[in-house]
Amino acid sequence: MVGERMGKVKQNHRELAKNNRKLVLNLLRREGITNRKALAKLSGLDPSTITKIIKEFINRNLCVETQPEISGKVGRRTIGLKLSKDAYKSIVVRVGVQVTEVAIGYFDGTVEHVDTVRSVSNISEFIEKIKKIIYPIIEKISPDRFLGVSISLPGMVDIENNYIIDVPHLGWRDVNLSDYLDGTIPVFIDNEANLSLIAEKWKNPLIKSVENAVFVYLSEGIGCGVIVNGQIYRGTFFNAGEFGHMTLDYGGKECYCGNKGCWETLASTEAIVREYERNFSKLEGSSYNDKFMALVKLSEDNDKALSMIKSEEDYLALGITNIVNTLSPEYVILGGWASILSEDSIKSIENKVNKRILYASKRKIKITKSLIDSKEQGLAAVIGAALMIVDRNLEKIV
Repeated sequence: MVGERMGKVKQNHRELAKNNRKLVLNLLRREGITNRKALAKLSGLDPSTITKIIKEFINRNLCVETQPEISGKVGRRTIGLKLSKDAYKSIVVRVGVQVTEVAIGYFDGTVEHVDTVRSVSNISEFIEKIKKIIYPIIEKISPDRFLGVSISLPGMVDIENNYIIDVPHLGWRDVNLSDYLDGTIPVFIDNEANLSLIAEKWKNPLIKSVENAVFVYLSEGIGCGVIVNGQIYRGTFFNAGEFGHMTLDYGGKECYCGNKGCWETLASTEAIVREYERNFSKLEGSSYNDKFMALVKLSEDNDKALSMIKSEEDYLALGITNIVNTLSPEYVILGGWASILSEDSIKSIENKVNKRILYASKRKIKITKSLIDSKEQGLAAVIGAALMIVDRNLEKIV
């Protein structure tokens, strides 16, 4: 009995130590550059425990010390700490409706673009194209420092079984990725809007402490990521957040999902571009997203283009109103190609939503552009994929 109790004590101690390491590692990931004193304050752990954990992390090349900036204050300067970028690497694949990007994901959540290819509806052909790009890269990464392949998809996926449920625009349905990929390479998948929201949660100071938020990913379709009580909400069948397919016009245009009048048949970049070109003139660009960018630029001094952007504001506000009345989030983040809309457009959408929503939320909903996608459209999903694969490997890492 004594031996059994001692065994449980040791096991509990190991679990506690592991949880402490995990906590400190996630703080390093969140803070970017920090120091031992700040980590002790943020974690609530004893400074000696922080010192011990950081010493282990440095020995394992999980983090490195940095020289802090000179503050002008008299006294000893605090040594900074940050994650070791190359501690672990992954391959990140962001599948888009028309183009797919491949990048290297680093341990600190940064990414390095490698290649861009056209997306195709034939899944076998598509995966063969991706293999030709990623396999030579994987061969150059040390196996003990390689986390796997992280894939962002514009549709519904079962993240637990690497199973593609439905990607309507590409016609991929009921696809088991293990049937197409080398089983020796770990693969992790998620929806692009969920990954974008993960990235914002880690990197956007406005969102870090928010418990309830929605990320609206505007592209050729519309996807939404949802955080409820601080956690990504996926639903029983992994299709939570598919607000792009809520019906706004019962007798409207047919959607790629098979229904009619979905939100994305009105407000997606494809829908807006098609409407403009049908009524006015052709736009420059090789994809609907490129053409949407051209339309936004044109709207600065063209009344016809401006009228379409005003329509886009109305359509986005209509859908967001339904989301707010359903989920009551604190923030709605507009990402993807919505991030190129002007601040005036964002404010217009926010005002329209706050006028339409139920009294309990009225004038309280905040709508903002994605911090990450504002720098480069679609980047949030790529960074989210790099962050997600670290999350899914934390048990192994710590």
